[in-house]
Amino acid sequence: MMKDPRHIALTVLCAWHKTDSTLDKSLEAYSEDISGLSKNDRGLCNALIFGVLRHREALDWILRAFSNTRFERIDAAPLYLLRIALFQILYMDRIPVFAAIHTSVDMAKKIAGKKIAGFINAVLRNASENFSTVPLPDPAKDAAKFISVRYSLPIWLSRKWCQAFGVEKTIALCRQINTIPPITLRTNTLKIDRPSLVEQLSLVATEVQPTGYATQGIRFTRPRIPIQEFEAFKQGLFQVQDEAAQIVTQLLAPMPGEKILDACAGLGGKTGHMAQLMENKGVIMATDVTVQKLESLELDSKKLGIEIIQTKHINLLKTSIKDFDFYFDRVLMDSPCTGLGVLRRNPDTKWTRSKKDIARLSAKQKKMLAAAANLVKPGGILVYAVCSCEPEENEAVIQAFLKKRKDFSMDPPIESDQYSGLMTPEGWLKTYPDTNNMDGFFAARLKRNVKS
Repeated sequence: MMKDPRHIALTVLCAWHKTDSTLDKSLEAYSEDISGLSKNDRGLCNALIFGVLRHREALDWILRAFSNTRFERIDAAPLYLLRIALFQILYMDRIPVFAAIHTSVDMAKKIAGKKIAGFINAVLRNASENFSTVPLPDPAKDAAKFISVRYSLPIWLSRKWCQAFGVEKTIALCRQINTIPPITLRTNTLKIDRPSLVEQLSLVATEVQPTGYATQGIRFTRPRIPIQEFEAFKQGLFQVQDEAAQIVTQLLAPMPGEKILDACAGLGGKTGHMAQLMENKGVIMATDVTVQKLESLELDSKKLGIEIIQTKHINLLKTSIKDFDFYFDRVLMDSPCTGLGVLRRNPDTKWTRSKKDIARLSAKQKKMLAAAANLVKPGGILVYAVCSCEPEENEAVIQAFLKKRKDFSMDPPIESDQYSGLMTPEGWLKTYPDTNNMDGFFAARLKRNVKS
C-alpha cells in the first residue's frame, strides 16, 4: 500500500485526468490509501489534490513561462508533478522550497526516468527563483483574462461571469471559490435536536455553530477525526449537506402525511430532509436513473431511521402519471446541471465543463421540468432547483416553462427573516458562495393552479 501523501495525490490527480469520472470517484477509488495515512499526511494529500485543481491556471501560467516544452507534449504524471511542487512552493508556507522540488524530482526519476526528472528539476528551480517576475495579464486591457489567470478560472467562464455579474462580483466569487469551505451537515431531527448535536460535535471539531438560514444545519471546521468515524455519524444523527441544499427542501416545505416526489433523488440528501420535515409520516417516492444511487439512498434511510421512502428506478423523461398510483402533493425537481455553483467543493468541475454543457443541460432541464409538472396535483407545489448560478439554467428555464404552462404560476414563500437576502423580487431563491458562504443554488417554487 502506498504511504507517501504526494505519491497518492499524484495518483489520484492522474486517475481523474485520464478518465471522464469526477474527482469524488477518483478519491473513492483510492480511499483506502488515503485513510491509511497519518492525520497530517492525510491533510497534506487532500490539500495537494484540491489545491492543484483550485489554482491550476495560476500554476500553469508560471510553469509555461519556464518550460521549453509545450504542455500538450508533457505526459500527465510529469505535468501534475510540476503542479504539485509549484503549489507547495507558492501556497504552502510550511514546506521548504528545496523539499518540494526534491520530492518531485525523486518521484519523477521513479515514474518517468532521469531525463524527465532533469526537465522537472530545471523548470521548478527556475520557477521557484523567478516566479515573481512573470507578469499577469493587464486587467485594464482584458479583465476577464486577468481574472482567469489570477484566480484560476477557465477563460470562457471568466468572460461569461464578467458579462453576467460584472468584474467586481466575479473576483469576489473566485476568491471565495478558491477557499476551503466549512463542513456543513443537517441534523437528523428524527433522532436528535440541533443544540444537542452541536454539543456532541464540539468534542470532535472546532468552530461548531448552527447555520443562519437552514433551521437544521450545523457548520464546523477542522474535524479532529474523519467524519465517518464520528460516533454521531455512525448513529445516523446527521447527513452531510450544504446549507443551500437544505434551504431548497425548506422551500418545498413538505408536510406530515403528504405524498411527495423527489424526481431526481440522487444519493438522497434532500430526500432525507423531506422525511424529517414530514416527521416520518406520509409517502416519499424517490426516483433516479441510477440504480446504485437509489441503493445507497435506501441504506442511508435505514441508518437515519426513515420509514416512509420508496425508491423507483425511472427515466423522468419517459415517465407519466401511469407509472404512479397517484398525483403528488409536492414535487422536487432537483435537476442535473453544470454544477458551476459548487466549484468550491468540486474544483475539478472548472476544468471539465464548457459553454456547450450549459446549453445542452438547459434544454434538458426544460424537458425534465415539464415532465415533473405533469405529476403535480391541482393546487400542488413544484420546486425546480439547480446548483448553478448560470441564467440559462436558472430563470431562463422557469420563464420558458411558465410561458408554455399556463396551469402553473409562481408561488414564492411568504417574505420572512428566514429568507432575507436570498429571495429576488421575482420570487426566485438565489444563493452565492461569496455573499452567503454557501453553495451557489437557484430554486423556484411553483403552484399548479386549481381549475375553476
